[in-house]
Amino acid sequence: MRMLHFSLTCFLSIISVFVWASSKEQLFYDAVRFEATGNINQAIENYEKILEQASSANLHGNLANLYYKKSDYGRSILHYRKALLLDGNNREFLSNLSFVCRTANLENTDPLKNNFIDGFSNNFWKGFLVLFLWFGLLLISFLFFLRTTNRSIIFTCLAWVGGITLLAFVVFDSTKHESLTESQVIALLDRKQGDKNASATIPLRRFAASSSTANASVRAGESLFVDQSQLEGYQSHQGPNSRNWLLVRTADNLKKGWVRQDEVGWILKN
Repeated sequence: MRMLHFSLTCFLSIISVFVWASSKEQLFYDAVRFEATGNINQAIENYEKILEQASSANLHGNLANLYYKKSDYGRSILHYRKALLLDGNNREFLSNLSFVCRTANLENTDPLKNNFIDGFSNNFWKGFLVLFLWFGLLLISFLFFLRTTNRSIIFTCLAWVGGITLLAFVVFDSTKHESLTESQVIALLDRKQGDKNASATIPLRRFAASSSTANASVRAGESLFVDQSQLEGYQSHQGPNSRNWLLVRTADNLKKGWVRQDEVGWILKN
């Protein structure tokens, strides 16, 4: 009986996987068909549904193209940034992102990247630093055991300390860039505003309330950074009607204020 139950469970699991994959493929083919026939809104809806199930650089790139066609520069920039997180060396995405930023009269405020350092994850550099530290200790101990000349030992120690210093700087720089990316959001217009208000601005309010006056305003597509909380996480507030608010600032720190969470899109978070 247990064997029958196990077999039935496996069979249903396999069937569900095929149904899920078929559903995703159908959504993709329909999205391509809608895009070809000029039904941009329906194509966007299909791509968004696919992204709820799986994520890829090409999917974000397709969405970015569609939002550009709707003059929704904020969401176009957001999805190009998401695409580049998954495929950072894609020249087409890089070129298109720069083009959209120029069209929207915005600066590309992606945190400055070092191609060598950012080519590897922050955890990789931390692990490499620890490995280098222990390897150096073992090497120096081995040299002492072999009674190597003092000159060789001193030279090895200096090289080891220099390597640790360099790797510590790399880890610091990688951690800083990762932290900036995690806190970065893109200013977005309300979807209900439509294409006619593509050049409208998003207010940065003094307080976390819709009735609050604005300190300043930013344009759709502009990069913002969410302030860190002194306790844990980000500076946020839940207002009336369960609306979530975030305290954000511009890259140059000249503008700061509260925005509704639906007025921005996280680059790393969905």
